[in-house]
Order: sequence, then C-alpha cells, then structure tokens
Amino acid sequence: MKTKIVLCFVFCILCAATTTARDSRAKIKDYLNQEILIIDNFAGQSITLIRENKDYFILRKYFGSGIPLIGSIKYEVVFNSNYQITFSEVIDSSNVDLINTNENFILSVEEKGLSLYLNRLKIVIDENFLDKAK
Repeated sequence: MKTKIVLCFVFCILCAATTTARDSRAKIKDYLNQEILIIDNFAGQSITLIRENKDYFILRKYFGSGIPLIGSIKYEVVFNSNYQITFSEVIDSSNVDLINTNENFILSVEEKGLSLYLNRLKIVIDENFLDKAK
C-alpha cells in the first residue's frame, strides 16, 4: 500500500514538473518596435507594436504604389496573456477612409512564430519579412 502511495506521489510530482516547465517561446513584448509586413493584393501593410509611456498600441501602416505611405491607424492594445494581444479600437488615424470598425485582430505567439487573425481568420505571416525576436 505504501509503495502505491509513493508511486502516486512521484507520478504527481512528474506531472506537475512537466506542466510548469519554462515556456521557451518569445513573448509579445519581445516584438516591440518590430515592423511586421503583411503582403496583400495591393502594395502591402505592416503592423508594429509600440509603447508610449505605460500604454501599448499597434501602429498599422498602409503602403501605396508610387506613394510610400497612404496612411496609418493606431489601435489600443489589450493583453490577453504574455503571448497574445487583441486590438480593434481605433485611437488615431491619418486617413479616415482607412478605418473599418468591423475589424477585430488577434496577434499571437505560437509554436512556429507569430500568427495574426482578422475576424477569426488567420493571416499568414512570412517569417522572412520579420526580424527574429531576441
């Protein structure tokens, strides 16, 4: 009986040790000030996590062909965890025509890098266009 209790205790310790193992993924804040390029059917876009004082924002830029920058939108960031943020609330915009109030974004650090979701649809991020987080 004592052997079963000891084995059960050891098993519980091993299970706890594997679940509390350190996560080696980069955290969202490791991508601070890194521009993430999004290739679309136009000239492209980018998003950048920025910090102003104690607050975090996403700066989204719209590129043009023949014009380096059409406009930008600044979103308020909500941290869901160290590995995921959401943003949809527009704080500022250089071009009112770019604002779409039906866009809800999730930026997430996953096992194989960053993933960006727009209204629950995954946008593929080409890691070749992203500097690796430290």
